[in-house]
Amino acid sequence: MTLKSSFKRNIRTYYFYTIFSNLLILGPILIIYLKAKGLTFTQIMLINSISAISVVLFEVPTGAIADRIGRKLSVIIGASLWGIGLMLYVFARGFYLFALAEIIFALGSTFKSGSDIALIYDSLKKLKREDEFQRIEGRAKSYSFYAQAIGSIAAGFLYKLNMELPMIISAVFMALTAIVSFTFIEPPIEDKHDTKAETYIKQITESGKYILSNEKVKAVILYSMVFYIFYRAAFFFYQPYFQEVNIPVDYFGVIFFIFNIVAGVTSKNSYKIMNRTKRKTLMFLSSLLIVSFLLLGITKIWIGVFAILLQQMARGMYLPVTRKYLNKNIPSNKRATILSFFSLLTNLSAALAYPLFGILSDSTNIFTTHIVIAAVMAGLTYLTSIYMNKRIGMKKSKPNVCTYKNV
Repeated sequence: MTLKSSFKRNIRTYYFYTIFSNLLILGPILIIYLKAKGLTFTQIMLINSISAISVVLFEVPTGAIADRIGRKLSVIIGASLWGIGLMLYVFARGFYLFALAEIIFALGSTFKSGSDIALIYDSLKKLKREDEFQRIEGRAKSYSFYAQAIGSIAAGFLYKLNMELPMIISAVFMALTAIVSFTFIEPPIEDKHDTKAETYIKQITESGKYILSNEKVKAVILYSMVFYIFYRAAFFFYQPYFQEVNIPVDYFGVIFFIFNIVAGVTSKNSYKIMNRTKRKTLMFLSSLLIVSFLLLGITKIWIGVFAILLQQMARGMYLPVTRKYLNKNIPSNKRATILSFFSLLTNLSAALAYPLFGILSDSTNIFTTHIVIAAVMAGLTYLTSIYMNKRIGMKKSKPNVCTYKNV
């Protein structure tokens, strides 16, 4: 088999890898599962802060390791650690064991984060098809969303049979992910010099300097830090909103099925949406969330759930769009490390915000919470757009609508 055909096979393998690596059939039951295990909502949010902080600590070192030892081995390690973390969830009793499980899970995430994207992007680059990255990434994510949609329905039934079954089956999928990862062919890393003088610290330092010196990369990362805070926090308010508008728990899985289908369709067509929105894509993503939060704040009956579909559209587009902008502007020999910096900074922003969301939720009702979140996100997005205007040539085509030029 020639190297060219091997890299083509990487693309097909990536689709299977993405499906299995994202088949965590936990979304519809995660909060009620953790509460059944004895955790309070405050503890659940604290565990997620611990997870995000763990990602911050592990992200860049593991990204540098990936650039040095290979992306294939990194994704295998990552999938294996996810499986271990999930099984620890099954046996965990008490806050501290769940925190340990999240730390292991976070370590696995950092080994996977950036490594899988760097592997497939550099495969495309060797084939001189890197312009197809967003379309391929969008299709891969859509497949994973469709699989999650089916898993969402199954999760409810499995949970009723045995509350541990969704965790166990998700761990099995992680084992399959590791097996699929063995079939990747490692593409060569450009400008990689294996000398004793080059260390992991140097790799991290040089990648950090590159980010600071590249205005486009900085701008995308800053935008993503703001967006990610609200994008991630939104998930934790789904089930409280369902309960407040009197939706029976039995329907949670069906609702998540619809969510994943919408995210999948949007992801698959993200390149088309980006072509239509052109230089306004990033602000379009933010608008979807802000409008959704406003609608959830003012709608106090079950029909308000449809507003969350706007969030699912943003969910489907977020990674294909931001990854395209980043990969276009970073070199191969620093790709995994810089993508790890990206994950580090977005998770750091979320970790700092989680406790604030917890305080807000505890001090008011779910409807007011959504209105406050919409207002804060609108303000932060506006400030971010000002920064991008000054740094990389964004221009306003209409009042209050920002465009993103030549990313």
